[in-house]
Amino acid sequence: MTQKFENFYNKNYKKFLIIPATLLILSLIYIAIFYIQNDSIIKKDVSLTGGTTITIFTDTDPSKLKAALAKNFSDFSINSISDNTGKQTQIIITIPGEPEKLKSFLEDYLGYPLTDENSSIQFTGSSLSEDFYKQLIVAVFLAFFWMACIVFVIFAKQIKIKILTIFLNILFGILLGFLFTKLSTISLILLIAIAIFLIYTYIKNSIPSFAVMLSAFADIVMTLALVDFIGMKISTAGIVAFLMLIGYSVDTDILLTTRMLKRKREPNQELWGAFKTGTTMTLTSIVAIATALIIVYPFHSVLNQIFTILLIGLGFDLINTWISNASMIKWYVERK
Repeated sequence: MTQKFENFYNKNYKKFLIIPATLLILSLIYIAIFYIQNDSIIKKDVSLTGGTTITIFTDTDPSKLKAALAKNFSDFSINSISDNTGKQTQIIITIPGEPEKLKSFLEDYLGYPLTDENSSIQFTGSSLSEDFYKQLIVAVFLAFFWMACIVFVIFAKQIKIKILTIFLNILFGILLGFLFTKLSTISLILLIAIAIFLIYTYIKNSIPSFAVMLSAFADIVMTLALVDFIGMKISTAGIVAFLMLIGYSVDTDILLTTRMLKRKREPNQELWGAFKTGTTMTLTSIVAIATALIIVYPFHSVLNQIFTILLIGLGFDLINTWISNASMIKWYVERK
């Protein structure tokens, strides 16, 4: 780190917090508006809402089929899949509702019956999809809160507080599962109270732990806002991607925090060393995931959505780790 840049950074690093704070606030506002308009924080695909997916093994022109579908169905999606040579091998059509109407239309359009040899049909009931969606949301919440608990246990000092937070996280998980199986006002109030108390405990007893949690939270919120903005319909694979993003978000934050709290050199030197190591880790992941996305993109598989969400999240992670978390931990270390 050059002396000129170091002096500039020392003078302005607190001001840099305005950038991630603004992005986080705008993301929360957009998600709130999106929820009011759609009664959900995400656009769900058939795997989460219920509906029919028919895959046809054909080289039929998808644009003409799409035009014909538009005259008979108001809500549908259509994708074509090609092999490595660019030759179309499949067309995938998805609609809400049961498969009979779509199957009948496709048989009339193609001029031959759909069988197991030339097609596949998948139908998911709305109640089953809704239950699965609730279970995935519970998994995301539990993963985040337990991540926060483990980070706190690592960096906090008081044993009694650590034991209390572990107990409260266990209670939180039990109540969360109960809330999504049987709605209860008391359970909801207790959940909110426990969450507020845990956040207060993290802030009061370990600012470094809270900084890591805030960075991971910001990664998820900003990614979710951008995914909603581009109109991506989230499937079960997308929810899994957000679970994976929690792990990706925390590793560089813990690296930075550990280096700064157990430093053997000046704070800026430790920060710069952590930055070089951490950005190498993140950029390596970005390159690997981007390469995989380019390879699988023509096949329209569930991996497309997973890789896209991870790429967006890792991009935001660079901002939240090396601007937000770095500034907060440097501020904390210098005050201490």
